[in-house]
Amino acid sequence: MTEEYTKLQKKTKYDYVKTAKKENFLFLNENFCKNGQTVLLGDSITELFNSYELFFDFSQKSGQAVYNRGISGDTSDRLSERLKCNALNLEPRNLVLLIGTNDLGVGLPQAFIVENIREALKMTRALCPNTNIVLQAVYPVNRHLNLAARQMVGKRRNKDIAALNAVLREVAVQYGAIWLDLTEALADKKGRLSAEYTFDGLHLNAQGFAVAAKKIIPCLK
Repeated sequence: MTEEYTKLQKKTKYDYVKTAKKENFLFLNENFCKNGQTVLLGDSITELFNSYELFFDFSQKSGQAVYNRGISGDTSDRLSERLKCNALNLEPRNLVLLIGTNDLGVGLPQAFIVENIREALKMTRALCPNTNIVLQAVYPVNRHLNLAARQMVGKRRNKDIAALNAVLREVAVQYGAIWLDLTEALADKKGRLSAEYTFDGLHLNAQGFAVAAKKIIPCLK
């Protein structure tokens, strides 16, 4: 799959903004961050997470900082590449992963996504065997809110998301990760991302992030 994998990676090449964010996180990790904390790692959904406010009580009670290492537009292969320098170099106590929706958004196959996430979990287990991994299911989407939502959601389909999540659940079990599926908590009666929790059909609003944080925190150690 090497040649095919290389071709697929070309669809997800970093631009200078994403590269700068990756390098910024590396600088912060090496110079200002403490080991043994909680790291949120993912794409724009993670980057937008109101993590300071919503994890404040957790941080106060546990003494742990919660570092947000989300990069907008990130895909599973790019996340796997920066996993070591943006997260594992902190030897995190908790690593919360959410990735895959952008892969679907550019039409990458399920097998490609699963392989990258599998490699991320494998690397984490090898380098940080004591890290508590929380692998989140990819969130549902809602293209029916308005024209902007249809454009934002693009190629993503909830049936594809559900199929991907079914496989990722097994990967989580294989590597001893906690599997956290928030689909039921975030979806409306039709299985779409609830209008109450999103502003564009893809990303959560503060109310949605509050729901996510409430579910994530009990999984942390």
